[in-house]
Amino acid sequence: MMKNVSKHLSQFLLSIVLLLGLLLVFYVSRSLNKSEMPVDKEAFQTVSYCNTFKGCQTRVGEGSITLSILPASMPTGQPLDIRTDISGLNAEKVSMEFVGRDMPMGLMPFNLQKQSGHASGTDLYTGTDSITFCTTDSKMVWVARLKIETREAVHTILFELDNIEANSQ
Repeated sequence: MMKNVSKHLSQFLLSIVLLLGLLLVFYVSRSLNKSEMPVDKEAFQTVSYCNTFKGCQTRVGEGSITLSILPASMPTGQPLDIRTDISGLNAEKVSMEFVGRDMPMGLMPFNLQKQSGHASGTDLYTGTDSITFCTTDSKMVWVARLKIETREAVHTILFELDNIEANSQ
C-alpha cells in the first residue's frame, strides 16, 4: 500500500512540475512578444479635397503634404505615378492605397520609396500603382489614403480625388 501511495505521489508531483514548466514557458514567451511589439503611437486623421489636375495639398500639424498623381485623369487599369512631398514631419514609412469613397474595394496599400537628393527640409516619396474598374459604379469617387508613420505618431491623410479637369465642365 505504501508503494501505491508513493507511486501516486510521485506522479502527482511530476504533473505539478510539468504544469509549472508549461506556465513558465507561456509567461516567458508572452513577455518576449510584448517587448517586440511597438509602443502605441498617437493616430491622427486628416480629410482633404483634391483635384488631381491641380495637385493635392494639406497641412498636418506643423507639416505639409503635397500629393500628385499622373496622369491626372486617373485612367483605370493603367499605371499611375505617385509623388508626395512631405515637410515638417520625420517620416519613417510612407504608404498609400486607393479606396472607393462609397464602396471600399479591398485594395492593397503599397509603400512609397524615399528619394534622395531632394530639397532640405522636404522629403520626396514616389511609387506606382493603379486603380481598378468598378463594375457597379462607373463614376466611382476614389480616395487616396496616405499613411505617414513617424516615431511618435501615425498620420492618415484621406484625399478625396476629383479627376475632372476644371475647364472641361
